Amino acid sequence: MRMEQGIFQFIWLCTYWYYAEQMGSIEKGAGKRALGFCLTAGLLLCSFLIPLWAAWLLVSGIMLLYTLFFDREPLKRQWWRYLLPGICIAAGAMVPGSYVFVFHGCIMLLFLLLLAQKRESLRVWNGALTAASYGIISGFLWLAGCTGQIETADFLRRLLLWGGILLEALLFLAVEGTLFFYKKGFDFRTEQFRTELMEHQYSEIKSVYMDMRGWRHDYHNHMQVMKAQLTLGNLKEIREYLDKLERELDRVDTFVRSGNLMVDAILNSKLTLAGRQEISVNCKARAPKKLSVEDVDLCVILGNLLDNALEACAMVEKENRFLRVYMTVNKSQMYLSVQNSASREPDFEARNYITKKRGNHGLGMKRVKAAVDKYGGFLNLANEAGIFAAEVTLPLDL
Repeated sequence: MRMEQGIFQFIWLCTYWYYAEQMGSIEKGAGKRALGFCLTAGLLLCSFLIPLWAAWLLVSGIMLLYTLFFDREPLKRQWWRYLLPGICIAAGAMVPGSYVFVFHGCIMLLFLLLLAQKRESLRVWNGALTAASYGIISGFLWLAGCTGQIETADFLRRLLLWGGILLEALLFLAVEGTLFFYKKGFDFRTEQFRTELMEHQYSEIKSVYMDMRGWRHDYHNHMQVMKAQLTLGNLKEIREYLDKLERELDRVDTFVRSGNLMVDAILNSKLTLAGRQEISVNCKARAPKKLSVEDVDLCVILGNLLDNALEACAMVEKENRFLRVYMTVNKSQMYLSVQNSASREPDFEARNYITKKRGNHGLGMKRVKAAVDKYGGFLNLANEAGIFAAEVTLPLDL
């Protein structure tokens, strides 16, 4: 039985380290991993000096320190995710005799649920199904190893017990493998979408600002034409020429001068498109010259919210189209509000940040949520009759 306990401790330790690697954003390095693993394994090997549960509590403490020094995510956001499994394993170390077989499944289930929750793939139905599967296996192990109700030879009983343990491990690998490759696929799609988004935003911004550069380039020629017409006394022709220039200038109107180049570029390009779609625009924006938010993330947040707003406005009658944008920085927080007209029965699921239709639209809102979460911010989405509102609050390091 002591050898079996040792095997369980080693399996839990390996699973614990795999869990830590997947849970956070730990800096890569074989030396760091080897040092941490050997230190925790040494504590378990020396458990004859201290109780095994105490050794596991020390292992949990080392995992917290390892995360504190080598994980890019703040420990205050995730300390409980690392401490909870260690405490549960320490409790399992006090389980007597064959009951450890039953507890093994509970630990594996805990790791799976925490990983799924971190990856935002935990749903009621898949969590319940996984829990039911482990419950059935653990119930069988309890009958076989703890109650003695299954009358078999000792060798066969041990074989059944280890077969159940193997089945639990295979179930862990199957579910975790599915979650892992789903996340990999999602990361690939979002990176592809991110590239396409940046190309799309760049082409829009380039189009608008190339028009503005063209105006600056042609300014001297326009002045020469009007001077010549004025010399000839052709006031009617000058008036017609000015009307034509005014219509052209409307195509490249500068709506915003917030103080931040990237914010101005995104807002002016999107609001220019709004004007071309006959959307009533009300925009007030103020931002410092430098933001701690990366330009790519700012483009994802601001660009996607405005793209969704323009798309929603296009589905409303022209006389009812409106877009309101408000952006400001208050002390160390950036606040952004985007309100737009929407249909009476929008197809938006604010709870999950996705739409009922497939494609990049729903993926874009997921990327907005991911970008906001990256900075520890807050995203609020609300639907009312004929209006959709999005609010973003981001802490800034000014």
